[in-house]
Amino acid sequence: MAKKQVLNKTQAVRDYLATHPGAMSSEIAAALAKQGIKITRGHVANIKTKINKTHKARKTAKKPAVVVAAAPVAVEKPAKAADAITLDQVKKVSQAMRTLGGFQRVLEVLDVIREMGGVKKFKDLAEAMTATGTEATTVASTDEVPF
Repeated sequence: MAKKQVLNKTQAVRDYLATHPGAMSSEIAAALAKQGIKITRGHVANIKTKINKTHKARKTAKKPAVVVAAAPVAVEKPAKAADAITLDQVKKVSQAMRTLGGFQRVLEVLDVIREMGGVKKFKDLAEAMTATGTEATTVASTDEVPF
């Protein structure tokens, strides 16, 4: 007598979601019932929830930690909407990207600044860190950037 194949309902739900990513729990339960798999829509909903939590946890775990070093930097008056972007501004952004390790890291720093409440709060924190003697790295002068 042949062994009965062990049925994994979670894997069946994963397989169905791989081919039908927007499927509702009741739709998945009905489709699996047609395949001979007895599962309730509540069980499907629980499996989907666990899959989504695991996916989100992996996604956030892979994100590298952003370390912000406070550095006294001369702050320029921001350009107005009617003002053109100057070559000097482009050079400074380019240097900052190189210093931070690329465009993706610049975006991460901007996200940190946004989460902290904006540039003013970030600047105040950076000044407070510098005043307390926290070790900081300095950004190289834009005169050293070859363009």
